[in-house]
Amino acid sequence: MGTVDLAIVGGYLLGLLVLGAALARQAGSGAEAYFLGGRGLPWWALGSSGMSSNLDVAGTMTIVALFYLFGLHALFIEMRGGVVLPIAVFAAFMGAWHRRSGVMTTAEWMLLRFGRGPGGRAARTTAALTYTVITIGMVVFFLGAAGKFLAGLLPFTEFQCQAGMLAVALVYTMMSGLQGVVWTDVFQAALIGLAALYVAVLGAVQLDSAVAAGWPGADWNFLPPAWANEGLRLDGLDYSAFGWLLMAWAAKGVLEGLGGSGGSAYMAQRFYAARGEADCRKIGLLWTVLFACRWPMAAGFAILAAVLGVGAGDPERILPSVLASAFFPEGVRGLVVAAMLAAAMSTFDSTINAGASYLVNDCYQPLRPSAGGRELVAAGWASSALIVTLGLLLALQVESVVDVWVAIVINLFPAFLVPFALRWFWGRMNGWGFTVGVAAGFAAALAVFWGAGRWGWNEAAQLGAISGVSLLATVAATWLTAPVPDAEARAFYEKVRPFGWWPSAWSAPWRTEHRRECLDGAAALAWQMATFLCPLALMFRLWTESALLALLWTALLIRLWPRPGPPAGTPAAFTQS
Repeated sequence: MGTVDLAIVGGYLLGLLVLGAALARQAGSGAEAYFLGGRGLPWWALGSSGMSSNLDVAGTMTIVALFYLFGLHALFIEMRGGVVLPIAVFAAFMGAWHRRSGVMTTAEWMLLRFGRGPGGRAARTTAALTYTVITIGMVVFFLGAAGKFLAGLLPFTEFQCQAGMLAVALVYTMMSGLQGVVWTDVFQAALIGLAALYVAVLGAVQLDSAVAAGWPGADWNFLPPAWANEGLRLDGLDYSAFGWLLMAWAAKGVLEGLGGSGGSAYMAQRFYAARGEADCRKIGLLWTVLFACRWPMAAGFAILAAVLGVGAGDPERILPSVLASAFFPEGVRGLVVAAMLAAAMSTFDSTINAGASYLVNDCYQPLRPSAGGRELVAAGWASSALIVTLGLLLALQVESVVDVWVAIVINLFPAFLVPFALRWFWGRMNGWGFTVGVAAGFAAALAVFWGAGRWGWNEAAQLGAISGVSLLATVAATWLTAPVPDAEARAFYEKVRPFGWWPSAWSAPWRTEHRRECLDGAAALAWQMATFLCPLALMFRLWTESALLALLWTALLIRLWPRPGPPAGTPAAFTQS
């Protein structure tokens, strides 16, 4: 990188610190202000922040490698995690359910759902520890990729790049809380969008040259995806039973959404922080549209790699190798690197802030119920520093970023998805069922992680085994222990109004709303896939598919577009003519 490039990257990092310092006064003196922005942030800022948080360098490097190897089918492979199907579920109804809960964290939510008895407290602690493990695991993944990416472009070692990024992210996150995280993410979203547009257009222009150069993924640029093909077995990646894997990945993604986790702490946080229930649909729709830029950008990098003859021997080096090429003149390279750095920083800050909220609100505060606002903010600083330190120490052991990602989405996430989902939909479930189900899931995940290679299990088998053990443990523990008292269960139901297996006397007034939510969920999932596929189809010159996807996208958006309605909490019986 030249002097101009380094100046642009340095200016970007300095700008983040200045913006964080400027927003420090707005962070507030209490936990709700610090971790939820006082529930006063606009929907478009929360949606933009969500997109920035999801679009990380680590995932982008993995997806670029998949596009290089498998072309358009990379999008379907990334339904295992990178497509983030939970966004659609949150946009349809789950975001509104979170906002109705009125809590600060999902762990605190457990007390609302299961009561304040031993079972509820055990579920709260279990949820807090689960999100802490997820947070540290994701920090390790992000750091491993970011270090490799930046070390290939900057005159620093991987460790120096990792430590420098974390220092900057930690400082402005600690200073300004969620206010700083969201507003810096809005700035970073604009930067990421501009870079994505440049790379996508550049890649589309070079498409014919990439095919002529022998791009391995060119054979897979078609729709609909292949159900089964031995050609999808390459370099140790076996996707030959593609249809079965696709169904397993999609089921996992939908289950993440139904569990209200999104596989991260920061997704739910954006909806807890919404001004009101009406903003939640808008947050989810904007999040989806902005997140669509990830796919043509990744495809563009893969196409340029094929033109340059960059091999897939080390897929994690494709992205820095392309950025170092003549396709990115000085100045432009600096802007694109700054955008990739923005993708990393926005994910770091959101992950750190959300993870710290669980340590403070659900681990520290119960031990110090008399703690004041300033003490809780200080505890948030200490929690952020602890998460960062543990993540950095573990990241030093990472050799393959792709392996870490697969371990997280195939082994770690399924360990808790079933109990997280059942808590919304099964009225009989209690806190002990949740706690035992999560613990059994993690035990199964460890066993499968160490044994899957010897047993010859593919990703679908691993997902099924871990989720199955967690399901059996959840159901057994629930039936072997006392149910949540009716008064507490009904208070939760009347506040949140989820559909599912609840007493019919409670759910009867809301049946019309529940049917609409189910239909909206299916529509939102299809709309999300159309949002991501349409620009890719255009890029790969699939004109008929592009037109059909555009029509589908428009029709589904009309259905999903927020409409003025009766006040929240009005039963369907009173809204029908």
